[in-house]
Amino acid sequence: MQNLKSTNKGKLASFLRRKNRVNAIIKWQHPDFRIVINRSNRYVKAQLLDKTWNVIGFVCDKELKWENKSQKAHEAWLVLARTIQDKKIKKVVFDRNWYLYHGRIKSFVEGLRAGWIAL
Repeated sequence: MQNLKSTNKGKLASFLRRKNRVNAIIKWQHPDFRIVINRSNRYVKAQLLDKTWNVIGFVCDKELKWENKSQKAHEAWLVLARTIQDKKIKKVVFDRNWYLYHGRIKSFVEGLRAGWIAL
């Protein structure tokens, strides 16, 4: 962090604080299964992990065709919800990483709740 400008240092520091806070809350709950989300400018990817960090399910909205990104994210969650129901998992914890809970991230969670998965 030495070579960064002072404005970037502040943004990076706040990012790391937010990420650590979210991870601490999730680890405090001791979840059996957790869904970790990663977002880029074009796509949203999510992984279903167990306690030992083994990947049980994976979904990406790359191959889905919709009008906007939020609708693609919502449909991708429905695909992952079907995978979770096939594995007979009742409860999962949602790890949003450091992303704010709005837009595509919110659409992802609404799609999961539409698939009758308890968060």
